[in-house]
Amino acid sequence: MATYRVFQKAINKKGEAPIYISFYINREKVEVPTKISISPSDFDKEKEVIKLSCEFAKDKNLIISNIKSAINDILVRYRLRNESISVTTFWQEYRNPRQYKSFFDFCLAYQRLRFQEITVSTQKKHKACLGNLRDFKEIIYFDELTPEFFRRFVLYLRNRRGNAEVTIKTIGIISIYLNEAVRKELIKENPIHGLRLRGCQETTAVALEEEELNRLVELYKTGSLYGSQYKSLEFFLFLCFSSLHIADAKALDISQIGEKEFSYIRAKMLNIRPRVVRVPISEPLRILIDKQKGNRKSGLLWDEILSDQKINKHLKTIAELAGIEKKLSAKVGRHTFATIFLRKTKDLNALKDIMGHSNIKQTLVYAHVLDQDRKMGVQIFNTFSL
Repeated sequence: MATYRVFQKAINKKGEAPIYISFYINREKVEVPTKISISPSDFDKEKEVIKLSCEFAKDKNLIISNIKSAINDILVRYRLRNESISVTTFWQEYRNPRQYKSFFDFCLAYQRLRFQEITVSTQKKHKACLGNLRDFKEIIYFDELTPEFFRRFVLYLRNRRGNAEVTIKTIGIISIYLNEAVRKELIKENPIHGLRLRGCQETTAVALEEEELNRLVELYKTGSLYGSQYKSLEFFLFLCFSSLHIADAKALDISQIGEKEFSYIRAKMLNIRPRVVRVPISEPLRILIDKQKGNRKSGLLWDEILSDQKINKHLKTIAELAGIEKKLSAKVGRHTFATIFLRKTKDLNALKDIMGHSNIKQTLVYAHVLDQDRKMGVQIFNTFSL
């Protein structure tokens, strides 16, 4: 059994220091990064854990524990096989660059490490996308991974699903595994790169206009809805005013809510690149929070909420009652916040921070709002007569 040491390295400009896990293989030191950086005052050097006073300490300590388990699994596997392991071999195993008989064997091995970094819902998406590929061809060898192979796979998805957006998402997730295979030199290049998915352009995220959101606000204020329909509309409005994804909204704890802002770590980023996201609280959001919280001081803000499927079912009915022709679902709430915020502020960087995006490219999906405003702005010159 290896002896592990959890420690911090040099402090960065933000006053934080990255946490590493070290151990020895054949008297050679190995240091594994955890991708977590905190203030040295929040780290207990003796116990080698993050102090509970640090924000999201339990989650961060869990990540460190999971990395230790992944390291230990590799060392135990070699010990049980009576095989020696070198530092080079360890890193190969940790990063999964081994040769595999088929592409699916490689994918399954890669998941053993990657699935420690992503949420259960994202894991399900990965499994579903690879399941589509396995349905197309049960065994795929590396030399079969060509652009032509994936062109045929795209046609298969279109004929089977008839949904362009699903096709793009499936190809996007499979590309993650192909990129890893390239990095491990199992294939020379990603066959999907440069593949033109004709007719499969990324669609603009569905979002409500201000007037449509006002209709839902008025419907909510009338009190004409009852029971689960009323609760679904209330929760949807919370998403519209908070910017939260449905999973993050359901996980939001009262302790994370302050007077002027609330903070959280996006569930999908928890084990990848955990970063605290801070969202200012608007007046309508404060009303919804206070109403839902009541006199409670702790616990989940939404302690009793319907399943995603039931909420989306109610939202379809609510859209009809409000005279909204768009297909409403919980994710439309987050898109609505982003669209209205960007239209009012024109500030992509601020939106990136509030949405918790790790890359500005994710935020650019809402850039169509700026394009529309630019086109409208040019119309002012139509008043000049030549």
